[in-house]
Amino acid sequence: MSTATTTTRPSASRAWVIARTELRLIARSKATLVSATAFPLMFAAFVIAQAETARNAAVGMICMVLAFFALFAIYLTATTTLVTRRQDLFLKRLRSGETGDGAILAGVLAAPLVLFLAQVTVVAGVLVALDIPAPSRPWWLLAAVVGLVASTLTAATATAAITPNASAAQISTMPYITVVLGSLVAGPLVESPYLDLTPGGALVTLVRAAYDLELAGNPGFAIAGLALWTWVGVDLTRRLFRWEPRH
Repeated sequence: MSTATTTTRPSASRAWVIARTELRLIARSKATLVSATAFPLMFAAFVIAQAETARNAAVGMICMVLAFFALFAIYLTATTTLVTRRQDLFLKRLRSGETGDGAILAGVLAAPLVLFLAQVTVVAGVLVALDIPAPSRPWWLLAAVVGLVASTLTAATATAAITPNASAAQISTMPYITVVLGSLVAGPLVESPYLDLTPGGALVTLVRAAYDLELAGNPGFAIAGLALWTWVGVDLTRRLFRWEPRH
């Protein structure tokens, strides 16, 4: 057995332990549970009430659902969790042991990711039950989900790096949320390939490509845009993230 293999397994195990702890904490938080379940349930009710309209607007709904779930389940939850864990010295205690930085971040971020996947699964089940058309090019939809998740997770760690406390997260998260939602709304209305460089615009282009609809942008350019946002998030995290409380 190689050294790399023996090193990776303990790291993955420690990350999983942290993830389970975070999931238990989320399960005990009524506010988090309500926000994690309310959105998919409200969306399901909306789709059932507007079934015919939903069939004609599948692309717009999918874009909206993915963006909102990524922002609320991943971005806000991950940012607030990282800031809170840093302020109560939880991250510092973990780091003083044998757990590596990557395993710590992976463990903390895994819980919001599980929330996101659970929400998407619920909504996907509703869409299937209502015979909403499946994408003819599902690989573009997969690329949209992977790119959105990656860029949102790294945006969360970067935002947490500059956020002094959990209360301030309500303000520090607004710029990214505004960019995502603004570009999401502009995506279908503005015919510009440069929108693919924004998270929302890239999402619209990739989902429309999955359904083989007319495109204002380019799927390859959209993937590059999401990759760029991911890289920026990683770079900012490496340079700015602190493991001890910010003052």
